Amino acid sequence: MKKQFLIISGFAIITSALIFSCAKKKDNGAITPTYKEEATGTGGNPNVGNQTVTGTATLTNPATQNSNLTVGGSGWSNPTCSSTFSTTLKGINGGIDVTLTFAFPPSTGSYAIAASPNASSCSMVVTNAPNQPAGIVWYGKTGSVAVTTTSNGISASFTGILCTQQNFNFPTVGVSGSLGCN
Repeated sequence: MKKQFLIISGFAIITSALIFSCAKKKDNGAITPTYKEEATGTGGNPNVGNQTVTGTATLTNPATQNSNLTVGGSGWSNPTCSSTFSTTLKGINGGIDVTLTFAFPPSTGSYAIAASPNASSCSMVVTNAPNQPAGIVWYGKTGSVAVTTTSNGISASFTGILCTQQNFNFPTVGVSGSLGCN
């Protein structure tokens, strides 16, 4: 008799478990897909002509090869500084623009290239480097700058400063030469 009771009660437990597991559950707090006719709101992309992108977009690098740039000399203009206390040195040659920025007016000495300038470093930005696609901005990553200041002006010389794009470490632009203002 016990054996039959155990079999019947076991069968009843299994049957009730199956019935409860198959019952439709509705969670009012969950976001669930539905048909447009059943949905509230617009039921579609509010910008019909535009795709809606989720996640992150993959960046593509337009530059494909390393190049070098020599700053200064024939064809380069160095806009004059407002005074010997300027924190920016700029060189322009056609569409090429090279800018050195210091946190404070520089004094004679050596400055490391950094992402943002401080007391012992400066930053370099190059726009439209030669043999690179137009419009790309290159940022100084490594190197150093030797600065000489006089009562008449400021000059900076550098060799082999490595510049990269903001989102890509390859390719690179090597920058050498000099900038000044007087």
